[in-house]
Amino acid sequence: MTSPATTPHRADRHSIPAPAIGPIARLLLAGGLSVVVVIVAGVQLGAVDLAWSQVWAGLTGDTSQHVQQVVFEIRLPRTLTGALIGIHFALSGWLLQLLSRNPLAEAGILGISAGASLVAVIAFVVGDWLVSSENPYSNTSFALEYLPLFAMAGGLLTALAVYFLGMRHGHLSPVKMTLTGAVIAGMLHALTIGALAFWGHAHTELVAQWLAGSLYGADWQHLHTLLPWTIIGVIGVILLMRPLSVMQLDDQHSLTLGLGLNRWRAFALLIATLLAASAVGAVGPVGFIGLLIPHISRRLAGANLPVQLVLCVLLGAVLAVLADLLGRMLFTPYEVPVGVVSAVLGVPFFLYLLSRQL
Repeated sequence: MTSPATTPHRADRHSIPAPAIGPIARLLLAGGLSVVVVIVAGVQLGAVDLAWSQVWAGLTGDTSQHVQQVVFEIRLPRTLTGALIGIHFALSGWLLQLLSRNPLAEAGILGISAGASLVAVIAFVVGDWLVSSENPYSNTSFALEYLPLFAMAGGLLTALAVYFLGMRHGHLSPVKMTLTGAVIAGMLHALTIGALAFWGHAHTELVAQWLAGSLYGADWQHLHTLLPWTIIGVIGVILLMRPLSVMQLDDQHSLTLGLGLNRWRAFALLIATLLAASAVGAVGPVGFIGLLIPHISRRLAGANLPVQLVLCVLLGAVLAVLADLLGRMLFTPYEVPVGVVSAVLGVPFFLYLLSRQL
C-alpha cells in the first residue's frame, strides 16, 4: 500500500513539466498568428488598400485582371519573400550570437553581409560589361539568377577570414572574432562604395537601391531563388541543435564531453553565412533583424534552444514583413527600403545592448 508521504511526491514529480507546456504553446501560437496577420496585412495594404473580399478574389482569380495582378503578382510574392529574408537574417544572427557568445553579433556586424555585398556588386558590374544594355533594368533577371551564388561566395570568404583571424591559441575566441568582423565589415563596406562610385553608370541607382535592402519589385522568381537556401539553412540549424546546446558550456567542459568544438563552430559559421549571404544576394543587405530577433527570442524562451529556434523563424518573418509594410505606407506613394526601416528600429536597440555590455 502506498503511504501518504510518498503519494504527493509522485504526483509532484509527474506534474512538473505540465506548467511549462502551456506558456510555450501559447507563445508559439501567438507567434504563428502574428505571421498570418502580417502576411494578410502585407497583401491587403499598400498604396491602394484592398478589402479582404478583393484579396480573396484576387487569390482565387475571381476578380478583375488588375486586382489579381496586384494581389497575386505583386504583393503576395513580395510579402512571402520578405518573410523568408526575415527568417534568414534572424536564424543567421541567432547562430552567430550563440557561436560568439556575444548578443551584439550578427551578419552585418561580423562583416558577412559586407563581403556578400562587395562580391555581388563586383559581379553586377562585370555582368553589365559582358551583357551591356541601354536599359538599366533589363538585366535584373540575369542578375537575380547569379547574385545569390556570388553573394554567398563573398560571405563565405569573409566568414573564413573572420574565423581564422578570430583564432587564439588554436581555439576560436568569440571576442576576437567579433572585433575582427567589425573591422573587416568597415573595410569591405568602403570598398563596395568605392566600386559603385568607380562604376558611375546608369545602373548605380538600381544597385544603390539593392544595397539599401529593398523588396521593391520582388516577385515569384525571388521567392523561388531563395526558398531552396531557406530549406538547406533550416535543416543545417536543426542538425546543429545538440552541438549548440553543448557549446553553451565553457570550452573545457565541451571538450570533456567529446565535442569537436572547432569543427562544429566552423559548420555553424557556414550555415549562418549561407543564410545571411543568400538573403543579401536576393534583396540586398538588411541589417539589425539578426540582432533584434535572437535577443527577443531568448528573453521569451529562456535557455530553451528549440523554442528560441522556432521563435526566431516566426518573429524574423513578422519583423521583416512589418518593416516592409511600414516602408510602403509611411510616405505613400514613395517607398522606404526595408533595410532602412529595420535600421531605424534596430539602431536604438543596438545602442541599448552596447551600453549594457560596456
